[in-house]
Amino acid sequence: MKDELTISKITTEVVEVPLEQPFITHLHTVNAIHAIRVKVTLKNGMIGIGAATPNEVVTGDNIDTLKIIIEEVIAPRLIDSSLANVEPLMKQLHTVVVANGPAKAAVDIAIYDLLTQIYHVSLNHLLGGSKQSMATDYTISIGKPAEMVEQAKKTVQRGFTALKIKLGDHSIDEDVESVKQIAQAVGSDVALRLDVNQGWSYKQALQAFKMLADVNLNLDFIEQPLPANQLRDLALLRQQSTIPLMLDESVFTPADALRVIKAGAADYVNIKLMKCGGIYEATKINQLCESAGIPCMVGSMIEAPESIAAAAAFANAHANVRFIDLDSVYMIKNDLDLGDLKRVGIHLWHA
Repeated sequence: MKDELTISKITTEVVEVPLEQPFITHLHTVNAIHAIRVKVTLKNGMIGIGAATPNEVVTGDNIDTLKIIIEEVIAPRLIDSSLANVEPLMKQLHTVVVANGPAKAAVDIAIYDLLTQIYHVSLNHLLGGSKQSMATDYTISIGKPAEMVEQAKKTVQRGFTALKIKLGDHSIDEDVESVKQIAQAVGSDVALRLDVNQGWSYKQALQAFKMLADVNLNLDFIEQPLPANQLRDLALLRQQSTIPLMLDESVFTPADALRVIKAGAADYVNIKLMKCGGIYEATKINQLCESAGIPCMVGSMIEAPESIAAAAAFANAHANVRFIDLDSVYMIKNDLDLGDLKRVGIHLWHA
């Protein structure tokens, strides 16, 4: 049996899917899903499929480097390893090269896909099976206030009940005014989640948090207002605000999560499979956060369906995951085979 579960081949292919409109944040502009699809084949013929999306400004890679790391670094080390010994296999995957979270995530997801086939169970139930599905938010790109308001109105008309609003490119007054206009346009029943992508200084963030608290909007949280390494200032900001603080770029690894917990710098943590290297490490981050009383969100880059499906399964598997931000499959220009990813309206789950 062990020989039958040995990895015999790891292959990759490039995936590109145009978006209906550009996705714009403080850090970059994205016009298409750019991903690497990975197939991990066992000697018994089973094939597991994963995918990864690089991000030069977040994870520090691109399509070319992602493909090279998988084919020339990870694959040679994992071929002839067995899924009968999952923990040593995963430790090897996550120590074969530093960083390179997306490359590790693609292979990690493919290995978990194989495990679902071996044990004849869905990924959601393999990981924990806490929930059947969750509703994703939808992200409003940075733009002129009138453009953001119009996009928000159209998004709510599509059935979304929570909006993630990208900020950080304009003055604090302009950012706050954009949020107020969107809130007025969509109504108080729609939850707002503000994502600054490290775009404010501490002084700017204090000003923005106060201005937003004073207008009493339906805000779930403000995400990553300061640079990732400024944990002391993030902790001070959290102490002085009534609006919950979500951290994203500050947490790539379980060690990062532990530093954030010790600093008292977050009310919530955003887990992304591309940042941490897949499900195996994401599980550790969620467990640390849960032990510290910090709920999580599962977010994503502009990713392919295979990795979004894995993220949805992870989110649905764990009670500590309170929010999901897995909206890239709603942004594509043309119909796309979603594979194991299932959606009804704004709800997502892994088949």
